[in-house]
Amino acid sequence: MLACLCFIAAGIFTTSGLATHAGAAAVGATLDRDSVPAGNGALLTLTITGSRVDQIQLPEVENLIIQGRDQSRQIQMNGGQTIVSLTCTYAVGSNTPGNYQIPPIAVSIDGQQLTTKPLTLKVLDAAAAQAPTPSGAPPTAGQAPDTSGKRFGFLTVELLIKDRNYLYVGEIAPVSIRTWLPEDARAQLGGRIQPEGKAFTLHNVSERPQQSTEIKDGKRYTVVTWYGGISATKAGKYPASLSLDATVAVRDTSAPKPRRRNGGPFDDPLFDSMMDRFNTPMIQQEVTLKSEDEEIEVRPLPTTGRPDGFTGAVGDFKFESADIPASWKTGEPQQISASLSGSGNFALLGAPAPVPPDAWKIYPGKSDLTPRDAAAFSASKRFQFSAVARKGGKQDVTLSFSFFDPAAAAYKTLTTSPKPVAVSGADLVDVQPNIPAAPPEPAKPKDPLVGQHSVLSAVAPLTPLVARPGFVWLLALAGLLCVLGQTLAWLRHRRRDPARLAHAAMEIATHEALQAAAHCAEQRDVAGFFEAARRAIQLRLGALWNQPAPAITLAEISARIPAESPVARFFHEADLSAYGRHAAEDLLPHWRSLLAEALASLTPSAR
Repeated sequence: MLACLCFIAAGIFTTSGLATHAGAAAVGATLDRDSVPAGNGALLTLTITGSRVDQIQLPEVENLIIQGRDQSRQIQMNGGQTIVSLTCTYAVGSNTPGNYQIPPIAVSIDGQQLTTKPLTLKVLDAAAAQAPTPSGAPPTAGQAPDTSGKRFGFLTVELLIKDRNYLYVGEIAPVSIRTWLPEDARAQLGGRIQPEGKAFTLHNVSERPQQSTEIKDGKRYTVVTWYGGISATKAGKYPASLSLDATVAVRDTSAPKPRRRNGGPFDDPLFDSMMDRFNTPMIQQEVTLKSEDEEIEVRPLPTTGRPDGFTGAVGDFKFESADIPASWKTGEPQQISASLSGSGNFALLGAPAPVPPDAWKIYPGKSDLTPRDAAAFSASKRFQFSAVARKGGKQDVTLSFSFFDPAAAAYKTLTTSPKPVAVSGADLVDVQPNIPAAPPEPAKPKDPLVGQHSVLSAVAPLTPLVARPGFVWLLALAGLLCVLGQTLAWLRHRRRDPARLAHAAMEIATHEALQAAAHCAEQRDVAGFFEAARRAIQLRLGALWNQPAPAITLAEISARIPAESPVARFFHEADLSAYGRHAAEDLLPHWRSLLAEALASLTPSAR
């Protein structure tokens, strides 16, 4: 039976049909314990790495019994290479006490003969104390079946941030998501891993998980591992609850087992486990595997020291290149390009701005993201945008960009080396609104002295003033002058109102951004469309929330506006488009419609 198992294992291993770009062939053997009582057995694990196993030669030792138990195969993708490994397990023991030397096991892999290191097993007298049950051994006949919520498996999530166990708002932190399935389970994982709550968002979960076998809490599991990123928009402590729909079949350990004859060379459940696997029925169930509610701390971005040009980017970035034309003419646009690289949240990485800012007018452009790893945590982003020189003469120009470094817990501003440029033409002058000067207040006439002596005053009739015909017309004229004065005062105040002037400037800038977005949409430039559309929405939100438009980040939008609102959905679609998760050209009409809904929803009630 042992030979049969070995040939079956080798046959499965050689007919896998996988790529042959595997690592170097290797073989190793381990014992789960170094001593057992007579009549009992230890677990010997033989691990083989290689693309084809031709033969496994087990040694023969007097009075030592080696009985085949199980085999499993593991496939890993690493850097474009396929690594295939085979694990065979055997029960090893004897009825005769003594020290047994297990010679090297010879394995033929890809035509190459490899051997393991020798092992030593001590078989104790039957009267000696029973050795401890090895981790991962099958339950004995008297052991109660597993009735916990983890019977069909569970998930775990672990932060992979070096030297800290928290993350910041807006940061995409790398995580490992592991599915733990019972060793004998048969599972079909369907759908995608989803967060249970609204506190966290998953990013770039790997499409090809890794598979391994591990022991946890004394039980052996088949572990499927994904890698991805997790981010949060609000500060606090939240449970990292994830779920995954699956169909899992496990052994029904509560089912009665067939009676076996006592005695024989191995009267131990360890040696009966293989037959138990074939005879124990399976229970299949559609389940939702969930992770334990382990809390993850999310810290807010500090307000102290926040630069004016900060757009919400969190990570570690640097300039790769910057291309600024050396010759300019005021009023004529030219293209500036720059590349930034590093690791972090590239969706919130905005284009660097020319310095000094008052000497330039910037127009939205486009950007291209080039990932440098499977999860797109490390990448480079190239920006191309147009600028107009506003001041003539020779000047030194630099590009500046600000971000938050979570490792240093501080804001950083990157600046390129000064580039001397020559700008021809006269300085551009901003056209100020023509507000007429207010007319001077008329001087109030002094009341003339009324003579109190008949010689100094004219003789007049004694008719009361209110009874005279001209008094009514005088009152009407006075009322009309009062209304006219109030109207002129209101008009003068309205023309000088800073809020109205700021609103008018915002509407002009928003109109320009929307025109740029429409132009990019007609050119099928998705990145430029989202850049201009973001600017238009930020301008509207800045007017509503009384904040500078560039300082409004995605984290603040998610904190103040419901996730189902058109504004939040548009920013979510923009993030997905930045990672290439949509067929961009086909969805442009949908995104333009969503942009219109988002702008229409930005009313004073959205405060």
